[in-house]
Amino acid sequence: MAQELIYTSAERGLRPGTRGYCTVAYTRGMLPQMIQLLEGLSAYKAIFPLHHEREIDNPFSISHYRPTMAGRNSSILSRVAPTRAEHTQRSNKIAHHIVLRDGECPAAGPAWVAAQPGFFRDTWNEAPHTITEPKPVPSGETATTHAAQWAAVTGDAGWAGVLAWHFLSQNSIPAYLIFEPGMAVLPLITEALNLIPVRRRWEVTFNTYFTALPAGATCIWRCCVADAEIVREVRRQPRALVIDLTAALPEPKLNELVTCARAGTPLPDLPARAGAISAGPGQGAFMTVANRAKMRLQMKPPTSRKSP
Repeated sequence: MAQELIYTSAERGLRPGTRGYCTVAYTRGMLPQMIQLLEGLSAYKAIFPLHHEREIDNPFSISHYRPTMAGRNSSILSRVAPTRAEHTQRSNKIAHHIVLRDGECPAAGPAWVAAQPGFFRDTWNEAPHTITEPKPVPSGETATTHAAQWAAVTGDAGWAGVLAWHFLSQNSIPAYLIFEPGMAVLPLITEALNLIPVRRRWEVTFNTYFTALPAGATCIWRCCVADAEIVREVRRQPRALVIDLTAALPEPKLNELVTCARAGTPLPDLPARAGAISAGPGQGAFMTVANRAKMRLQMKPPTSRKSP
């Protein structure tokens, strides 16, 4: 069954002696290693402070990671975002994590699930408690391949196909989406995932507000604000795939998924091996990220495949 954990600032946490930022609820029977991992995924860095005129534009961190624990693969869908001020009237955040096993993952993909109304909690005003009921997971399938949100943001729906094609051809190499605070990024991720074959959508890991890579994790699609330190580093890598949503983009190099995203046609039978793509002048594939120290839990990266 799908499990969940909620982490926020509270006068009293679920575990004895905890207060402040702490876990206030989790599903009964959740492994201690999973609890530790989810708490580690609850970090958040606000761009605008409490009561700032642009406080509402603080990005939400909505992510999908793929851990392997106790010999089982699972998916973690998370939302970490500001919430109403805590009991001391200081700024606060709430992190809601949902853990799904492979058999519980709908065909529409992780971004579609994360976007469903009511799937994540955005406030907490309850006493700490253990959750006894399984988390309901919505089911659904892709409605269209037309990337309308990409067309609205970039002027060319084909850029969704660029991102999807990059994953299918180089699925161990991250891609970066640069955005301005206040921009809705999750719909762009959802549309790009609509261009990935159903059997592979849950291989794609992403974060809609990426600031740092969690220890041992893999994040393939990383959405970053323009002035983030990691963006400055990536821009110096000539092979990096960077789609800058804050600037005018050139026309993307044509491929079958670019055409599909523009026309809304059914997914094509992709070639035996998707070739490398060009994302425009000065853009290419991201260079391999150096290995990081691992936790006891190993976050399993996507397996390299010869065909999409």
